[in-house]
Amino acid sequence: MIKRILSRIDIKNTFLVKGMHLEGLRVLGYPEFFAQKYYNENIDEIIFQDVVASLYKKNNLPSLIKKISENVFIPITCGGGIRNNDDISKLLINGADRVLINTGAVNNIEFVKDAVRTYGSSTIAVGIETQKIDNKYKVFTESGRTKNDIDAFEWIKKLQDIGVGEIILSSISKEGTGRGFDLDLNEKASKVCEVSLLAHGGAGRKEDVYELFNSTAVNGVVIAAAFHHNYFSELLKKKEISMGGSTSYLNSENFINNFSLNIKELKKYLKSKNISIR
Repeated sequence: MIKRILSRIDIKNTFLVKGMHLEGLRVLGYPEFFAQKYYNENIDEIIFQDVVASLYKKNNLPSLIKKISENVFIPITCGGGIRNNDDISKLLINGADRVLINTGAVNNIEFVKDAVRTYGSSTIAVGIETQKIDNKYKVFTESGRTKNDIDAFEWIKKLQDIGVGEIILSSISKEGTGRGFDLDLNEKASKVCEVSLLAHGGAGRKEDVYELFNSTAVNGVVIAAAFHHNYFSELLKKKEISMGGSTSYLNSENFINNFSLNIKELKKYLKSKNISIR
């Protein structure tokens, strides 16, 4: 099975942002520059996530995706604040290949059923944000802000039963830390998931990705911070960002010394370990 390497670009307003545990968002640059760079570096796919769309009940991605898709010719997935078929259509018309639904699925499973019937399984992905609570993985929504009394693995079964084509599983406790993946979570999930399963949260070293692929049956990995950290200094120069507030972190020693991954080097390493990738 060919494993996929995806980048995730979290967006707030017009900026690429990144935090830890889905919180503490800091500005890192402009998403169009990172998307173009990742495409040039041979990333397999890109996920764009409007991380405040569910909170503010709107999605600002269509115009940005239209601009990016004119020069980036790989599959693009878009998520954030998707509540109805009109939201889906706007994203698809403007260049998205599939959509990623999280809060909208938990709030209204019938909406997802209808979306699958209307657009097809391959177009509809569902994101699951999860964290272990009292030794059970529970589902969270609104970018990790709201806990729901839903078992993550039962939710996976329900989603695949209604025809969802792909599930992106985010470990809240690992997300943004660079300390490795939650292998227990991804191993258990891959045993019950019969559709494409992508793991997100924890990549910091190339060995982390190899361990994930070697220990679980996930179909791919979604990486955000580690890629951003590797490329940010080059891409920040493309367009000046006023330093202040959340942007001051860009010049801090803590940021410069953070974990990072290079896309081409990661792929070369995985191939040397006999992992089948593009």
